[in-house]
Amino acid sequence: MRDFADISRLETEALRSLLETGAAPERVRAAWALALRLGGMIRPELIQDSMTEPHPGVRRHLVVVLAGYQERAVLATLARQDLDAEVRAVACQYLAMLGRSEDTDSWRVLHERLEADTSAEVRRACIASLPSHTPDFVRNAVAGVVGDESLDVRREAACKWLEWAGGLPDVLVARVTLEPDPELRRELVRRGCAVDGGRSLLKALLDAPEETLRLVLETCAEREYRLPWSLLQPISRRGRPGLDSLLMDVLEADAPAEVIVWLLMVALRFWRDPSQDYDDEVARAAYEALGCLASRLEAGHLGEPDARARALAHELRELLAEERRRLLPAHREWCDAPEHEECLVEEWGLDGMMELLGRIRGTSGS
Repeated sequence: MRDFADISRLETEALRSLLETGAAPERVRAAWALALRLGGMIRPELIQDSMTEPHPGVRRHLVVVLAGYQERAVLATLARQDLDAEVRAVACQYLAMLGRSEDTDSWRVLHERLEADTSAEVRRACIASLPSHTPDFVRNAVAGVVGDESLDVRREAACKWLEWAGGLPDVLVARVTLEPDPELRRELVRRGCAVDGGRSLLKALLDAPEETLRLVLETCAEREYRLPWSLLQPISRRGRPGLDSLLMDVLEADAPAEVIVWLLMVALRFWRDPSQDYDDEVARAAYEALGCLASRLEAGHLGEPDARARALAHELRELLAEERRRLLPAHREWCDAPEHEECLVEEWGLDGMMELLGRIRGTSGS
């Protein structure tokens, strides 16, 4: 099998003969050699060969050569009619690359292939090379395949819309909830949060499933975005401890006094029934809530507690004291330390908790 260097040295007529009778790889090399040697003079022959060539691999190369001649009409025909999906895909790719604003026929072909072609590779290729001046009716077709059955097509459509819009356009917001592929879903969330620190995306997804909200809040926490209580409050009403922990992570430094009530309620969710598993999300959220309270009060980031906050702090303080008294006898049975009360304080992480709650309810002491 002769390589391209050998074939390119052949006489022109020998190249033409090889284009007709050679093996498939030789026909490809002959087509390129003739195009380089004769330029536009060989165009009619290559157009004819693109329609009659039996080998799809050769036809794919002919598409590339003909694209160099700006043969949009031929590419459009191959994009529509070729029986091989890879040939159609390459033809669509170059149609998109060559598309000018006034090329109505090219845009119509791409629109048609996006909506009707049975090959996912063709649909993906239609999207990949679309330029910024793609007309609206083709953009709408791309929006129509953001939920395509093929992950490759969905990813290409999402990437193209992200390229066009810069941030996360409305057409992709719904995909954050609906997209089954975790990697693509995370990428959509990451790009959406980057627009304005997650505010617009979270506002659009307030009614989304918990899993979706967790992903958005986790992304904001990882990137150290901080959000106002006015945006987070609707999520806090769900009463989901996993979400509550994330809300504490992303809450802005300065928050209204009503946050005190919410944090106390998160803590009480566990301490009203401390028989729950100490390692579950309810317990973790309870401890995190008290830690959040302490740090924010110490920094002066919370307003003055109101009557309800003082009442909840009193309730929680009493519950902690009662639970400590209840567990003390069992603790003494296995602990050799002389000061069992101090053991429980250390074991539960209660240092400062009682004092904190006393401060909130308006008293001091432990």
